Amino acid sequence: MRIPLFGLLLLAPLAAAASDNCKHSSPRTLALDLAGVKTVRVETQEHDVRLRAAPGASHALQGRACASQPEWLADLTLTQERQGDTLVVRARREREGGLSNLFGNNYARLELSGTVPDHLPVQLVVGSGDGLLEGAASASADVGSGDAGLRGIRGAVTAKVGSGDIEVDGAGSLKVLSIGSGDVSARNIGGKVEVGSIGSGDFELDGAHGDVKIGSIGSGDADLRNVSGAVRVDSIGSGDLDVRGAGSLSVGSVGSGDVRHRDVRGAIDLPRKR
Repeated sequence: MRIPLFGLLLLAPLAAAASDNCKHSSPRTLALDLAGVKTVRVETQEHDVRLRAAPGASHALQGRACASQPEWLADLTLTQERQGDTLVVRARREREGGLSNLFGNNYARLELSGTVPDHLPVQLVVGSGDGLLEGAASASADVGSGDAGLRGIRGAVTAKVGSGDIEVDGAGSLKVLSIGSGDVSARNIGGKVEVGSIGSGDFELDGAHGDVKIGSIGSGDADLRNVSGAVRVDSIGSGDLDVRGAGSLSVGSVGSGDVRHRDVRGAIDLPRKR
């Protein structure tokens, strides 16, 4: 049974307190320079970052660098730079080649938390680490092999995932550009939901107050529940579509995959399998 990402993120501090695998540490603090900024972009790479949107003019990230070797601490950096009207915050490990032997009991990582302005859009870019964002005006998540959680986003959410996982709990609308072999699960979406393509991964949705449109499903699966509007899927390959509760349902084409549905209130338009 997969434990939801939010559960893992909430349990993480407790686990850390019980078994603090941080032999050598040093503090990290970064006061955000937000003058004239219209977007905040946070790049986490393989590190862990927890963000909460909050009112006020002063915001910062803080936490610690952890490493199994003391000389590696200096390579763990937290920086910011302006790119136009976007503030780019980077948690990174310098001299990647010099730390190529991070395996077994060797480690070098950043553990960070902080606040961002609650009136600005936030872009979260996650490599192989974990990222959590709560309460932002709008948000995007671009995830490689790591995990990202977006919770209580008041406006639009845009997401893209490779082999990692994204969980969205509460958003004004949701647009998923693509899902590779990873998973996207979403619930409590206030408006429409759009998904460009699903490769071999999975898309799960529970609760959308609008239409749901999926471009293509390859060998992966889409599980849709409690959709108030219409569900439209352009094409399905060898994957499966399961719809439980929708205003209507239409599918353009189906290969060897399956379409299952129940509690669809309106029209149902399904093609014959190719």
